Amino acid sequence: MKKLCFVVALLIAACATPLPQTPPAGMPAQVAATPVTVAVGDVWRYTANDGYTGLPQPDFTYRVTAVQNNAITVEAQHGNQAWAERYARDWNWLEHPMTNLQNFRYEPPYPALPFPLYAGKTWHSYINATDPATGRVNRVRIDGKVLGWERVTVPAGQYDTLKIERYVYAGNAAFFRGEERIREYDWYAPQAGFVVRHEGLSEYVDTSKSCRFADCMLIKNDWTVMQLASHRKAAPGRP
Repeated sequence: MKKLCFVVALLIAACATPLPQTPPAGMPAQVAATPVTVAVGDVWRYTANDGYTGLPQPDFTYRVTAVQNNAITVEAQHGNQAWAERYARDWNWLEHPMTNLQNFRYEPPYPALPFPLYAGKTWHSYINATDPATGRVNRVRIDGKVLGWERVTVPAGQYDTLKIERYVYAGNAAFFRGEERIREYDWYAPQAGFVVRHEGLSEYVDTSKSCRFADCMLIKNDWTVMQLASHRKAAPGRP
């Protein structure tokens, strides 16, 4: 019963209208990691909304603060909160918050975009997520799929994208709290070389609640919808 709602969500997703599997004109059947030239001072800004109500939230802003051979360091800001994230050069996660959870360091990298990408691709991965504050290591399971091609319109414009779905089991169960069960969607635009839309939501079971039905133990966390509003390159010589 504890996993009933998550199973239902899986079934609903499976019954959704399939996306086109054939790439649109000008797009390859398989998308390799786009070589992204980034520099200190590059900025991405995403608008945000609550997925349940549609109400606006503060923007998310990402500014590149360091570029190394194998990693990109980014300062992220949402409202009055700020934190650092690190990515591999293909935008897979080295250090990044898990949906509705704190920042983690991942080994191997969190496979958000396991290139090459193509419609119908699936992957099943186990990774270690270390909380830098406590040193605790969680064993995380990720089940991903490229659902197909979708043209999306975001504040920054219109893009042909591959829509990616990930079901994540965070491995953070403790006492009366079940592990976080996360659903993530990314719309990756090959022509841009990065994600132009993102959604993430999660839930867990609180077994300390005393009730007749298992549903009352289910705690639904935030559902955040992010859409690219702007991408500004750093001026030459001015980080």
